[in-house]
Amino acid sequence: MDTHLPSDPISWAAQLAAERERRQQAEAALAAAEARIAALEQQRDNVANALMLNQQEAQKLFERCHFYETVLEQIPVAVAVVDTEFRYLYLNPAVEPDLEKRVWMLGKTNEEVCLFHQRPPAVTAQRQRGFEQARDEKREVSWEDALLDGRAPRYVLRHLKPIYEEDGELRFMIGTGIDITDRKLVEAKVAQQQEFYESILNFLPVDVAVFDSQHRYVFVNPSAIADPVMRRNIIGMTDAEYLAFRQRPAALAEQREHRFGQAIRMRQDVTWEETMMSATGPKHILRTMRAVFGADDQLQLMVGSGIDITARYEAEQQHQLSEVLLREQQDFVRLIVDALPNVVYVINAQNKVSFHNAAFDKITALSTHIHPEKRDRVVQEQVAQIRAWRQQVEQTGKSVSGELPVTLANGEVCQMQMHMRPLRRTDGSTDVLAVSTDITDLKNAKQEAEANAQAKEAFLSRMSHEIRTPLNGVLGMMALLKRTTLTPQQQEYLVTMQQAGQHLLALVNDVLDLAKITTHHLQLDLAAFDLSVLLHGAKQTVAPLASQKGLRFVIEPLILESARVVGDAYRLHQVLLNLLSNAIKFTMRGQVRLGITPLRETPQALTLRFWVEDSGVGIAPEEHTHIFDAFAQANAETSRRSGGTGLGLAISEQLVHHMGGTLLLCSTLGEGTTFSFVLTLPRAPEELAEQPVVTFENNFEGLRGLRVLLAEDNLVNQWIAIVLLEHWGVEVYAVANGTEALHQLQENEYDAALLDIHMPGLNGVEVTMAIRQNPDPGRAVIPIIALTANAFAADQEKYLAAGMNGCVTKPFQEADLCRMLLELTRGSKEPQ
Repeated sequence: MDTHLPSDPISWAAQLAAERERRQQAEAALAAAEARIAALEQQRDNVANALMLNQQEAQKLFERCHFYETVLEQIPVAVAVVDTEFRYLYLNPAVEPDLEKRVWMLGKTNEEVCLFHQRPPAVTAQRQRGFEQARDEKREVSWEDALLDGRAPRYVLRHLKPIYEEDGELRFMIGTGIDITDRKLVEAKVAQQQEFYESILNFLPVDVAVFDSQHRYVFVNPSAIADPVMRRNIIGMTDAEYLAFRQRPAALAEQREHRFGQAIRMRQDVTWEETMMSATGPKHILRTMRAVFGADDQLQLMVGSGIDITARYEAEQQHQLSEVLLREQQDFVRLIVDALPNVVYVINAQNKVSFHNAAFDKITALSTHIHPEKRDRVVQEQVAQIRAWRQQVEQTGKSVSGELPVTLANGEVCQMQMHMRPLRRTDGSTDVLAVSTDITDLKNAKQEAEANAQAKEAFLSRMSHEIRTPLNGVLGMMALLKRTTLTPQQQEYLVTMQQAGQHLLALVNDVLDLAKITTHHLQLDLAAFDLSVLLHGAKQTVAPLASQKGLRFVIEPLILESARVVGDAYRLHQVLLNLLSNAIKFTMRGQVRLGITPLRETPQALTLRFWVEDSGVGIAPEEHTHIFDAFAQANAETSRRSGGTGLGLAISEQLVHHMGGTLLLCSTLGEGTTFSFVLTLPRAPEELAEQPVVTFENNFEGLRGLRVLLAEDNLVNQWIAIVLLEHWGVEVYAVANGTEALHQLQENEYDAALLDIHMPGLNGVEVTMAIRQNPDPGRAVIPIIALTANAFAADQEKYLAAGMNGCVTKPFQEADLCRMLLELTRGSKEPQ
């Protein structure tokens, strides 16, 4: 720059001083700037160091958060979190397995999510009500969702728990879901069984009433009170109040009250007869009172009967990269896991629990499983099983599930559903995630259902015996009466009585068949038979019935080179007779047709379509869905006009199902009905050719001269058997109890023995087992026939296994008894 000296020394000195001052200021500013730069550089270094530390801390927090999120993703419980406006903040894969859908659901409201998943409006409304209730009442709420999973319903138990800030403001809500479909199915099954029992009681031709300890009505069936309105109104009344309402004599109420108290005091059945006046005259009722006591020895109920003896969790995460949000996420996940009702914990290869939730703390506080010094033998075995499952997961890398009883310190046992699966950590190691669910209530419900099934079978077996025994006497007496000289009017009365008796026997047989099917006790008897013979047998049975109604009965020709197959000919014949009888019953004019159409033929099997077609009244479309239900008919008018129990089609449908087919219905109202089913039956090999059967005509002269011991405690049935056998020249010696029967068989010689199963002293099985041990070989092998009212095959197999040679079921036909007796004795007694 250009410089010059001023002409004035004073001015020059002033300028020099000013310049020096400016230089000093500039140097001071420069020093300040350099200090500032140094401070900034130091601050930069400090920031860099701080950032490095924050990144390390953030990484640790991220790893911990990832661990909790992994736990939530693996547990088989649906977990969702919603904000104060019911918008989704978090959900795990158990809620929605599809990741894209989970991401979409975040921030969406309940209405938007339900609409997206096509949930019914009722489900949407129920969830909104649960949210509002939890928010307004500030407590956890629960409800059940019914969802359609494909074509089958799925039931989920929902829990919604509000979480609050320290200042009391609502923070968010945690929702969980547990699949309770199995429990609902068990409850439905129990309800179905209860309905089944009541259906049987309602159709029994026996008055049944159940009272509480105060002699108040709890249940009454239609046989006791036909009016359904009165049946409903009577519940809660005492028997005395009911009799007063019906204007029955006071003495009758006093007698029943006396019998009620007598049954309680004696603790055994009390039986008496009552005579009541009806529109048709005096009505005699044989009544029984049975007291049922509980485990506490208190009266639970009284069962009265009268016989007319005059004629059933899901998850996603919300995740932030900042330190504060990561910590919140950690607390957030922990709250969710602790809110779960399932026991959740993580265990490593050294058997150390590295993570667990509040439910784990709760159950371990009640047990000794984590205290080795307090374990007994049972707990040690349970711990060993848990360790074995954990080791299996570690070795195979696959999930393991199983049930395990867990014994608590107070002796109570909880049934737990255990689920273990590998959990891979961020450091490459693998732990085991364990989730346990308490299924004690579910197991108890299952056991209750099984106990109910066993009680049903025992009830039906007892009812079979109690009904068949007097029925044998009724039908037997009518058979003997038919042999006497009767007037035409008496003959007509007798035929009507026999038809009524046979109808009652058919009803009992239908109920027992249905019971065998529903309890899976029905066994198919597979043997070779000819389809032509099957059709011929159906024709012989049904053709007269069709002819009586003026109907044309047609059997379509069977077009097969060989009609011999293997199957249960008896059950197939039963199905065809049920369908044909049904067709004839509901056809007023026209025809009924039966046919077997081959659909496919191979050297090994035949696929055949069996069909029955009629031109009857038809079945309305709305009735098709329940036509195969037990005790169901097309409508009330049909039941009133045509009678029947509605069991025929139900039994036929179940029998066809057991044989591998499906019974189908095709019907038009007013134009007729066709029932059909398709079965594949193996062809009968040559070596399975039917063996010639020894037949007997209804002439049993070959029995003449036989000495037979009859043991029967029912005097009417005893007398009937004696008369029937003596008619054919059999010498019968009768006793009324098992003890006398065994004495006779040990001391005297008989050609055969007929033993009732239920007798005083020794029963028929006990007598048989004793005589088979007799040292005399001749007496030890005497032919023994069981006379039994038990119609279950399992009962009869037990009798044969005890050493009996045959069984005749009451009520028996004369020909059946004589034929079996002749078969078992013809080797020792030649016909005369």
